[in-house]
Amino acid sequence: MIAGRPTARWRAPIKIFKPTIAISLALLLPAVIAGGAQAETSDAQAPLTQPTRDVDVVYMMAGPSGPLAQRMRWGIAAGKLRVDPPTPGMYVVIDTATHNMQAVREGDRSVVTMSGPQAAPQAFPGVAASGGYQRGGALNVAGLGCTQWKTRDTAGRQVLACLTGDGVLLRAEADSLVLLEALSVDFAPLPDAVFRIPADYRKITPPVSQKRP
Repeated sequence: MIAGRPTARWRAPIKIFKPTIAISLALLLPAVIAGGAQAETSDAQAPLTQPTRDVDVVYMMAGPSGPLAQRMRWGIAAGKLRVDPPTPGMYVVIDTATHNMQAVREGDRSVVTMSGPQAAPQAFPGVAASGGYQRGGALNVAGLGCTQWKTRDTAGRQVLACLTGDGVLLRAEADSLVLLEALSVDFAPLPDAVFRIPADYRKITPPVSQKRP
């Protein structure tokens, strides 16, 4: 929760959390795919928009029927992000360098491999990394301090994102409507096993038309 700030309404920017292989793709990929070096400008007018150390974040994210919890774990040395959506028996592992993703379905013991979009290196949920940033005030979310940065998303809509100094997104809103907010943040090192794909699962490659959301 946010200290000293009234509760805003929740907004689902797109349809998400469907119990299919396409789960959250339109939302998750712009949010989490990143690669390459990151550095703040000398006048601090550009934030870090990806974590610089291992982190385990549980977000409350806007869904079509109301807010839903979703867990995201970044492994910096592994260059991987694991997303555990509300859909039981499924998780997604994304390579932050190649932007490729593997969706693991435990029910039928299968792995679907898909190529990700050509996202900009520093993009965070719905925001183009090449856009300008305007530094705002400070907030406290999930027990951590963060700085609000005003920018515009790919549709030209104004977005306010609250980021820690080491690149963890704690909150995002647009038009005074909350898109996501961190509930808990844990910076403990993450073992490689978190991002491991089961070797004995059946491999599935979708048709070309479905490889890129």
